[in-house]
Amino acid sequence: MVISRRQVHLYSFVILAIVLPLCFIAGLVWRPTFAPVDASADALFQKAGFAPSFTWENQEVWRKPTLLKQDQIQLRAEKVFAKAGGDPFLNLQPQSDLQLPDVLVYWQQGDTPPEALSETSILLGALSGASNRQFLIPAAMQGQPGHLLLFSQATKEIISAFPLDPDLTQSER
Repeated sequence: MVISRRQVHLYSFVILAIVLPLCFIAGLVWRPTFAPVDASADALFQKAGFAPSFTWENQEVWRKPTLLKQDQIQLRAEKVFAKAGGDPFLNLQPQSDLQLPDVLVYWQQGDTPPEALSETSILLGALSGASNRQFLIPAAMQGQPGHLLLFSQATKEIISAFPLDPDLTQSER
């Protein structure tokens, strides 16, 4: 290698060894900060079917949890009331990890298990893994016999249909 090229490489590496750490530190110092979610976001969470966190501090469980079983899927279901607003929520928790893609929870009125989703099916929300999830029980669902449907968006089919006791959807305690 030519001596002049060695000198160019030496100077360029020395400059990089000084400039790169300075750029990294400057990036850390001047990066934007994002405020945590505060009370102003509660309206968005309520619109999505979540209750504000302050309502769950003194929640009331309505009765002993019910175990819903079908094929390889088991769900623990219980009705929970938020004391502040008194709204009923359906608390669902899979007993093992759901190994299914993009699972949505629907409710459909009727005594017989449906073969496909209909226009009258009510979307409650998404369910994944073994995480506990609380769904607001809509007025159209309260006290009505029906089925809780697990629907896979990826395969576009109903994975399982659990008969849901009307007592679990009552708005009274």
